[in-house]
Amino acid sequence: MATVDRIEGVLAPDEIGRRIREVRQETGLSVDEAAERSHLTRQDYQRLEEGNLSPLPGDYVLLVAAAFGVDFRYFISTDLDDEESQTRKIYRAIGEPSTADRLAIRRFMRLCAAEHELEQILDVPHPQLPAPHAVAGSFYKGHGATGAQHERARLRLRNAPINNVFDVLRQAGVRLFRFALAESEVSGLTIIHPTAGACVLVNYDEDLYRQFFSAAHEYAHVLFDRRQVEESGCIVSSKKYSREDLVEIRANTFASEFLLPRSAFDRYSLTSNPQQLMAAIKQIARDYRVNTPVVAIALKEAGRISERTLRSFQAASGTAIPRADKHDPDIPGGLTERQIRRRHEVSKQGLSGYFLELLRRAIVQHQITFARFAEILDMSVLDARRFVDDVGLGI
Repeated sequence: MATVDRIEGVLAPDEIGRRIREVRQETGLSVDEAAERSHLTRQDYQRLEEGNLSPLPGDYVLLVAAAFGVDFRYFISTDLDDEESQTRKIYRAIGEPSTADRLAIRRFMRLCAAEHELEQILDVPHPQLPAPHAVAGSFYKGHGATGAQHERARLRLRNAPINNVFDVLRQAGVRLFRFALAESEVSGLTIIHPTAGACVLVNYDEDLYRQFFSAAHEYAHVLFDRRQVEESGCIVSSKKYSREDLVEIRANTFASEFLLPRSAFDRYSLTSNPQQLMAAIKQIARDYRVNTPVVAIALKEAGRISERTLRSFQAASGTAIPRADKHDPDIPGGLTERQIRRRHEVSKQGLSGYFLELLRRAIVQHQITFARFAEILDMSVLDARRFVDDVGLGI
């Protein structure tokens, strides 16, 4: 069994124990829960926190790090102190996240750093972020709409649908991950990671088209609110926000216009016949990958339908796009049904198609060992081998 005492520059056992205890308390786990998750006896785990294990088994540190979703280097050195500090800022910004959501946020921070590391290993150039959007005055909705039009023009999208908004963000230099935050009111958050740069988390627990909207919403924060993100550590977007929260209103306006530009309505025949209008709204929603209420509200704001028609549409049944008709762009084609199900499961844990492809390339090109591959996934080597087959990774 390896011992961290023999690693040059490693922190003292009592400092390692203090860091482990601090992370456990931040995460909301009891000693018994932490010991169980780490596959250690309660006595060994407690001695680890107290700094009373000498020599200190390195395997224990690795087990605890995996249980907490923390890079083990934070426990044995000061190299990742900035990342840990930012994690705690996110917790404070959210308020009172559950233990499950705290662990998801820790995993998010780790995957941001891991994706950066993989790109460097593979010599994959990371796109440079667009320049921040300059704004003047307090017309926040106008800023959002104008910014979306500018960004569409920069990307040469005209009024065409965006096939994969996740990739749009990645190609703009934003790292995007999705996590199921079922116990949280968070729809998304944006950070400037100490090493990985601009990173966005989208709540996978929401409807897929809503996730597209959240991704575009967070992109607005990257474009408009980068200085605020850098100063505060993060911007957290809630499912519920106040009408006085102009920054969120601007981001929502940007997302709506970015995904569904008002000029797109010229492509459709919008009649006053209720059935034909409902069919047109559903077709627009399918084409532009937004939910039908977003289309109806946009039509009202563009003066294409009346307030009365909007209310009639909102009161009607059968207006939603079925969940089965919504395709997740992070799930590649050519997989078996079992592999597709598994891909959906791991997507909830932040493993995007882009991230998995980087991992696949790194192992195929012998840039990382399989042990490192498993470590990045927080898995044992045996579980990682099963994982490769389960998701159809093609290694």
